[in-house]
Amino acid sequence: MVSVFLDLTDFTGRTFWDDADDAASLAHSVLTAFSDVVQKLGGHVLGLRGDGLYAGFGPTGNGRDVIAAAAALTACAASLDAIRNSLNPRLRARSVAPLQARAGLDYGRTTFVRSGTASGSEVNVIGFAPNFAAKCEKRALSWEVVAGEGLQELMTGGDLFSEHPKSPKTYQRDGERRTYRYFDVHWAGLVPFIDSTIDEIDGRPLGTLK
Repeated sequence: MVSVFLDLTDFTGRTFWDDADDAASLAHSVLTAFSDVVQKLGGHVLGLRGDGLYAGFGPTGNGRDVIAAAAALTACAASLDAIRNSLNPRLRARSVAPLQARAGLDYGRTTFVRSGTASGSEVNVIGFAPNFAAKCEKRALSWEVVAGEGLQELMTGGDLFSEHPKSPKTYQRDGERRTYRYFDVHWAGLVPFIDSTIDEIDGRPLGTLK
């Protein structure tokens, strides 16, 4: 599955300065729009927390998870482009400070476990891919999309990715050392294809696409 994290950058500072109801209304509107884009592109909203969204794309089966990766990347591009080029001009026209956004994503095996107690529980998503996708999001600056090595290897060819300046991440245990790379996603190149991709998928399960 492709794990995607989208969030508003420095929204904590905004909640410090702005009226609480205004900040909540703005976050609600943006997360609703994020959710709509994810669902139109065949993804699933797996969590909403404050100013961020966690979504999953796939698995599609039959070795076609590249479709899920393409849909996830398009969702990131669509979300950032909509804020920067559609929402922010309207906010500025009302003398409201513009928003900033970023995204992180990765691909790999993911396990769903219901955790908690009999009186209170939720489905928890566990795996290296979602964990690293969250790290990618934290690594990203405003208007950046950062992806993990698993997703980059799935999307072979083209010039969509370049290795991140702070790549790789090093993991070490019991004397063994391994690395795993971060990649910048040049998402602006996906913008011309957003509408056609949304029209093609049209909210259908990604596993049904050819």
